[in-house]
Amino acid sequence: MLESNLTGVNAIAYGCRHEMVDPSSNIGPNIRRRRQALGLSLDALAQTSGVSSTMLSEVERGRKNPTVKLAYQIALSLGCSLTELLDNSEPASVSLVRASERRTLLDPDTEVVRHGLRPGLLDLEVAWYELPPGQSSGQIGPNRAGVVELITVLEGRAQVVLGGEVHTLEAGDSISYGPVSTTEYINPSDGPTRLFLIVDRTKAR
Repeated sequence: MLESNLTGVNAIAYGCRHEMVDPSSNIGPNIRRRRQALGLSLDALAQTSGVSSTMLSEVERGRKNPTVKLAYQIALSLGCSLTELLDNSEPASVSLVRASERRTLLDPDTEVVRHGLRPGLLDLEVAWYELPPGQSSGQIGPNRAGVVELITVLEGRAQVVLGGEVHTLEAGDSISYGPVSTTEYINPSDGPTRLFLIVDRTKAR
């Protein structure tokens, strides 16, 4: 696991280069804050999330950066979205987020990038993923009942694996789905892939 010293890493998004926000600046303190507000010990959060207490401690102290998969598991156990876990500021009536200010999570193992675009918009979460050639988001566990996700391929080709069933999408294709046992996004090509994600929790139970 790489140390989370990511400030200054450059990424290409929609054809323009920008400097990504260091996710370790927010995600560790936010995990600790939310965990303590819920009255959870590290061991209790480890048990519900499946992430070891040692790893959680390292993340909370900013010494390690979690993979997208582990960060998602932590967010699910804390009752929030991954975007909210990266940035827990209150939404305003008008919210302008510059490219350089997006809350971005870089997977240290695969270099998969997840950009959180707009937390707190009703019960919708909006994000996009950048998948390097041949890389995967890792298997992500199931959502709560009633949650619906929509994936649109902005660039390249993607395999969206839902409960073990592979769906191959080209640029411009979309797929929506409810909770499944596991979800995984894979770039099977030799070029970059970008996925646009909308998570609808308006009917979540």
